[in-house]
Amino acid sequence: MEHKQLDKASLAALLTSLMAEQTVFAPVLRDGVSTFDVLADIGDLAFPADGIPRVAPKQAVMPRTEVLFYYRLGKNTEKMAPPPPAEPQVLFGVHPCDVQAIKVLDAVFGAEPHPDELYLARRRVTTVVGLGVSQESVPQHRFFEKMGISSMDARDCDLFLTPLADETYVLEVLTEQGQQLLELAGELPCADAVALANVGKLRKAAEERVTREIDVDVLQEKLSGMFESEMWAGIADKCVGCGACAYLCPTCHCFDIQDERRGDTGSRVRNWDTCQFEEFTKHASGHNPRTSQHGRARQRIMHKFEYGYRNFGIPFCTGCGRCIGVCPVNNNLLTMLDGIRKSDPPSESDGSPTSPDEL
Repeated sequence: MEHKQLDKASLAALLTSLMAEQTVFAPVLRDGVSTFDVLADIGDLAFPADGIPRVAPKQAVMPRTEVLFYYRLGKNTEKMAPPPPAEPQVLFGVHPCDVQAIKVLDAVFGAEPHPDELYLARRRVTTVVGLGVSQESVPQHRFFEKMGISSMDARDCDLFLTPLADETYVLEVLTEQGQQLLELAGELPCADAVALANVGKLRKAAEERVTREIDVDVLQEKLSGMFESEMWAGIADKCVGCGACAYLCPTCHCFDIQDERRGDTGSRVRNWDTCQFEEFTKHASGHNPRTSQHGRARQRIMHKFEYGYRNFGIPFCTGCGRCIGVCPVNNNLLTMLDGIRKSDPPSESDGSPTSPDEL
């Protein structure tokens, strides 16, 4: 396994070479907010202290708005053309919890029997460069370590960047795709024994901080019998349905599809949406099977820790804590999960929900 050693200048040179060949997404500041966005200038790069930007890298693989196809109206409506093919791109400096969030999207959009080819085409040309964070103090609203994710977890990355105390970095090559990307930068110095030893120490220390307090198997079992729990009303009473939690969540993937038409031509467009909005489940007939915030608040938690986990074997939450940090009414997901863990066990029945809220 290859390791390269970079100082600030060579890191900037690496990014410059990558930007010349591909679109690079990285943590930047936009109006004072840390966001994962297209890196247009090296000077815009701004790694947050805890490695987690307010806005996740989700938009790079699942754009906020994307055209599914173009069409022309006439005697026989016809598809004119598909959208342009996906261009190679780099996600640079992705925190391990956001890397695992991308794996959730991969599972959902890659599911048979109808995998999403637009998403998969974009993922095939996306190289993920993870970023380790060595700090020992994690903000209270971040709980990725309780979910079993280390801040130095290199899983599912193509390349992994570890910052060292002397303002140097070790870049670890993990896949052939990562190796091909690195070749765009030309020759880079190999990491020395001291740097590699420091990486090992940082990785061990980070792993020791992982508590795995949140057992998703337990949550899934508890939730299977909590569809009618009174707990949802307490959560919904505070919730204002703003959707901020969903739009900042790195794994939420609800979308709406609209036709945008001008004259005889138009496009079918997919846009981000959220199950926290009243109109999300509203039928063309006017009927809405999920009429209350009670049901919508329940759906969010059940989807992440019961339905999603049951169907895909992966929790639809990675502990980034963005939902906690942004909620205007302080609805704390950790408090909710604690309440679920302490709830009475499910009844003798299988507890499977029969309500349309599961859909």
